[in-house]
Formats: sequence, structure tokens, C-alpha cells
Amino acid sequence: MNRLVRFLLFLYSVLLALISMVLLYALVDDGVFTDILSPLSTIVTNKGTKYIYFAVLMVILIASVYTITYSILSGRLGKTRVRKTDIGVVDIGADAIESIALNSAKSAQVGIKSARVHVSSAKNDAIKVILSAVLYSNVEIPSSMAKVQEKVKKDIERYTGIVVDSVTVKVSKVEPVVAKVDK
Repeated sequence: MNRLVRFLLFLYSVLLALISMVLLYALVDDGVFTDILSPLSTIVTNKGTKYIYFAVLMVILIASVYTITYSILSGRLGKTRVRKTDIGVVDIGADAIESIALNSAKSAQVGIKSARVHVSSAKNDAIKVILSAVLYSNVEIPSSMAKVQEKVKKDIERYTGIVVDSVTVKVSKVEPVVAKVDK
């Protein structure tokens, strides 16, 4: 995770802890809200502090939207996989890994009509590959998909140097082979 996002998440957790402590204290003492709201009302009514208050709230709102978006997107392998060499650094994006997996699945020539690939992180810097495929009806599914699993794993490891933990193939649909008639 990015340092800024980690800092913002730390700040939010501290803020949530403080709010929860105040709310727990409010269970014991009913007058705590009047003690908190009276200075806030003077801040909002004063013209000079009103703009500062608005700016602080906007920064908090923008930072919260940023961290929520980042935390949602970080679940996917959106970041690059970095490989250090003697000369420099090689960044391999998740889209590149998905393209390699898709190309190797289609080039296995086992009757895949269409496919989608999703790559996610696994333990020890490895990745998991999930392939959803639509097959033609004349395909022997278990043996053909075993070939696809082996080819995808081998190609990703060969082209990127990233260890593949598992390749999961989900057959979502089987469609009949339709013969084309030329006029």
C-alpha cells in the first residue's frame, strides 16, 4: 500500500476510535453532546472560521473518497509486479498478465470460444489465475481444461518470471458448433 494511503487509514482509525470513545462516554453522561456542539456552533457562525471549517471538511471528504476507492481497487491486483534486474526495474501490470493468460488459453486450441481472465494475489508473491470460458460442445472438458491450466501456468511463469499458485478454469457455458454454409 502507498504510504499516503496507509497514513490516511491510520488517521481514520484513530478518528473512529475517538468518535467511538465519545459515543461510549455519551452513554454514561448525557451532557457530553452539548459540551461538544457548543464550540462547534461558534465555529460555524463566525465568518472567518467558517471557511477554514469548510476547507477542513472538504479535505476530509476527499481523502475518505480516495481511501475508499483505493481500498476497493487494491483488492484486485491493480498494482504492478516488480522484478529487479542488474540494469533496473521491470514493472508487469495485472492487465499484461491477464493478456498473457488469455492468449495462452486461446492458443491451446482446445475449443474455447471466448474467455475472461482475472488475476489476484496469492501467498509468497505468487498469483492466482481464474479463467472463465465458453466452450464449444465438441470439447472433452476435463482433459482439455487440464491442458489449458498447464499452458497458462507455464506461459505466465516463462514470460514474466512470476510464480503461479493456481489456475482455476470455470466453464460457464457450452455452445453448439454451428457449421457455416457459403453461398
